Amino acid sequence: MKLSKKDLEIKLSKLEPLRKPKNELEQYSTDSVLASEILNLAFANGDIAGKKVLDAGSGNGIFSYGSIYFGARFVTALEIDKDQEEVLKKNLNDLKNVEIVIGDIRKIDGHWDTVICNTPFGSVIRDSDLPFLENIFRIGDFIYLIHNWKVKDFVLEFLRNRATVLAYTKKKLIIPRIYAHHEKDRATIDVLLLYAKRLE
Repeated sequence: MKLSKKDLEIKLSKLEPLRKPKNELEQYSTDSVLASEILNLAFANGDIAGKKVLDAGSGNGIFSYGSIYFGARFVTALEIDKDQEEVLKKNLNDLKNVEIVIGDIRKIDGHWDTVICNTPFGSVIRDSDLPFLENIFRIGDFIYLIHNWKVKDFVLEFLRNRATVLAYTKKKLIIPRIYAHHEKDRATIDVLLLYAKRLE
């Protein structure tokens, strides 16, 4: 089902937010504007409709929800934090062809046509992004990845022998005040949006 970008933004903005997000896991929800843009891009590239999609580090399931509405054949919402399970159920249980998996990406086996992932940035716990970067290309063919723009060069070098980078660009991620160290009610940071294909 193809929604306009604005209609999708509205639907995504009404999802239940993260519950008691954990700073050590660098849990930040992807805002509905950026999520809608990524989902529209993946749909236009032929990477959602009829495909098996993994929402890695799914948080509140925003990419899982959007993928189903763009006609994904099946969606897996993978989240390591069990405290988010109830949020995921509330947001996704009315949808068909979606499963919620509480687990570690390093221990997940299987194959997905498309992986969408807002990675930890590794700014709270050094290298916490590496399990995602190392494993999403192990289990997925086409990858849509959000990371901190400041480490763009590192990410591109890390992926050099793992994937073909098809496109990347700078985007804005809106972050609400959710942690004690946040000084503003709302902040915007530059992020890397990268689209890549796993090397055969």
